[in-house]
Amino acid sequence: MRLAHLLFASLLSTGVLAACTTTTTTTSQNNPNGQNPDGEDPNNPEVDPDDPANQPPHSLGTIILGESHAAGSTGTTAPIVSATFVPDALKARACKKKLDSSCEIVERAKCTKSTENSTGCADGEVCTFNESCNAVCKKVAVCSLECEEDEVCMLDKGGKATCGKPETFDAGPLAFSGTTTPITLYPPYKYEASGTKGAPFLASAEIKVQASGATEAGFEKFEETFKSTTFIQTTPALNKLSREKIFGTGSVPIAWAPGEDTILITVTGSGGSVTCKAKDSEGKFDLPRSVITAALGDGTEEGEGTQALSLSVARQRKETKKDKKAKGELTAITVQPEGWLDLITVSTETTSFQGCPSGQSYCGTECRNLKSDAENCGACGKACPSGQACGAGKCVDPASACKACELGSKSGECASTWSACAANTACNKLWTCFEACTTQACATNCAEQNPDGQSLAQAHLSCVQDVCAEACGQ
Repeated sequence: MRLAHLLFASLLSTGVLAACTTTTTTTSQNNPNGQNPDGEDPNNPEVDPDDPANQPPHSLGTIILGESHAAGSTGTTAPIVSATFVPDALKARACKKKLDSSCEIVERAKCTKSTENSTGCADGEVCTFNESCNAVCKKVAVCSLECEEDEVCMLDKGGKATCGKPETFDAGPLAFSGTTTPITLYPPYKYEASGTKGAPFLASAEIKVQASGATEAGFEKFEETFKSTTFIQTTPALNKLSREKIFGTGSVPIAWAPGEDTILITVTGSGGSVTCKAKDSEGKFDLPRSVITAALGDGTEEGEGTQALSLSVARQRKETKKDKKAKGELTAITVQPEGWLDLITVSTETTSFQGCPSGQSYCGTECRNLKSDAENCGACGKACPSGQACGAGKCVDPASACKACELGSKSGECASTWSACAANTACNKLWTCFEACTTQACATNCAEQNPDGQSLAQAHLSCVQDVCAEACGQ
């Protein structure tokens, strides 16, 4: 690790001692309006009917009654009660990417407008998706004058920050009948679940919801009846799955007592949240390895690649009513007069798994670094010949292994620290300068000429030293 030793010594000499920094509501359709039970268009399976971009303009109300219980739990369940109303469904669109015909990942906006901020945006902006699901930097409201006590800082339709009274979009008080306990919600629909246990509905029960209607902008009054789902129970329970099965190779078998609604299997990790839709009546689904990999992330973003996952299996029933009306006006967004109402009941079983540290994989029952472990080089059980070491997952001579690990870490375990350095002009210059050095004096001179890049360079170096310790004989 010639370069690493030079850089570390130079940064120490300039006084830098930075530490290494590596650090649902889902939807389906249950045929309330003659649609496919799985929420797909049989004539065009590539078109997602739940995506507002494939629907006519409308405002949207979403009412959810559900319960969540831990896998294998014999105790009580936690109730889920929520209601939201948005003036334009397209503005609240979730941006997703299909991994295969059954699974899709909720994407995270990644902006590159500015390299000075971790968000990729300038000060006073946030990284978000536009209506076409393109990552953009969006201005946030920052008022030059202090707003009155009953006002908030907001953006008008022209994108200008201004003080104004908070605007609401709702459907007035909501009252339910047919639930296990009396439920009445008032805007902004905060459900006080303290001390409440159990599901808010019985299996396959008829539930009625009545909305009094918004006093200002929002949905006009309505009354609807819908049928609840049945409760999910995996078999074997999710928490019986071994860590080797979750973090190993191949698909992960999931099974449940069959039903008549839609099954949504969600895997969430540092790389994002992936949801797969399965047929309830089949009672089983093989969760693809690609789903686990996508949820874990590839380590290119800070925090990705950490082997910790949550897994949930939900039985969901959704009925959509498309005959509602919305009224009123808002300052920054147009109210779509046609209103759709999603009535959702859901039963969810969840568990979590903690795997190997970032950069390591399960080999049998142990965690191994397949890029530097001579006994498991590139794959579990693949040992290097005597006298060779493992570098970047290949058996090479010891000197080459060290260099290969340094280079491989840039796109592997240390991708986030390297990306941060490469995107910073001072750090990039510092590292390029060091790579041409063969003496300590040269390395020290590089550090002194690029003081603003030292902290990022130190963070990447510390990560490389941790990752390549074994390959470099440290």
